[in-house]
Amino acid sequence: MGRKETRERILEVALELFSERAYDDVSMEEIAKKVGISKGGLFYHFSSKYELAKEALFYGFEQWAKTIFPKILSAESPEDKFKALIEYSFEFILNNPKLSRFFLEVYEESIKHGNGLGQWDAFYEEYLELFGGIFEELGVPNPRLRAMLFGALLDGLALHYLVAGDEGRGYFDIEALKREIFEMFRYREREIKG
Repeated sequence: MGRKETRERILEVALELFSERAYDDVSMEEIAKKVGISKGGLFYHFSSKYELAKEALFYGFEQWAKTIFPKILSAESPEDKFKALIEYSFEFILNNPKLSRFFLEVYEESIKHGNGLGQWDAFYEEYLELFGGIFEELGVPNPRLRAMLFGALLDGLALHYLVAGDEGRGYFDIEALKREIFEMFRYREREIKG
């Protein structure tokens, strides 16, 4: 494996392990072993466990975005784009429930380390731009504000889904939630006139 392929494999393995177990329960040694490199080789690519965890998290989101954003943006109408955004967001939440925990753990580590917060801001801006662009196409007043609220709603749902655990997930009527979110956020002219 070349340097780029090795780094990518490290990120994939780290994302998998950190998403399954708590940050403190995953060791650099375990990651190195699963990748098939030495611990020193792992530190060649990443200076610390925190740096690896942060990069793995953003790598996961980047891979998702590369796949999903073009599908969302290629939808024909603004309403179809918004429906696709809701659909793919739910798909991500349902298929990656433990990623919410990992996200919070890495963010907490970023605060402890006092660095990397600019990367979080850039990440947030990228999503706000996508969400806000769709709301703008829908003709929604205050599209950036709606984008922030939509993101907060998704974050809350993801966290709630994580906390519910396997037993509690049966209480979620996913299709009803999708419909309600669409109705809550889409623009209707009567909202202004009313």
